[in-house]
Amino acid sequence: MSARPLRLLPLLFAVACGSSKPPTHQLTRSEAAIRAAEEVDASSFPKAALHLKMAKDNLAQGQQIISTQDNYEEAEFALKRAEADAEVSIALAKEAKARAEADEAQAKVTRLKKEMQ
Repeated sequence: MSARPLRLLPLLFAVACGSSKPPTHQLTRSEAAIRAAEEVDASSFPKAALHLKMAKDNLAQGQQIISTQDNYEEAEFALKRAEADAEVSIALAKEAKARAEADEAQAKVTRLKKEMQ
């Protein structure tokens, strides 16, 4: 038997098992996105809070998969979902704040109009 087929075994194993390195860069990105969502107080707005919770759940799932060295490709996918959910949470929180500020401004305009009459 030639040594050539034996040299291909590690390559085949790596391809079959998915990513061989933990997705540390994606883990960092996901954690940063979740921190950003917390900084804009996403937990104060119901829709944003829901997405923040999903982000945290996906982060925990990704960390669990990494810790068991099970399937780094699956871990990276969970971490990407975490980052995306955190970004949606940020957008929803910012929208809710902007809407509240607009409603407050509209109320002031209405009040000033009444005072001028």
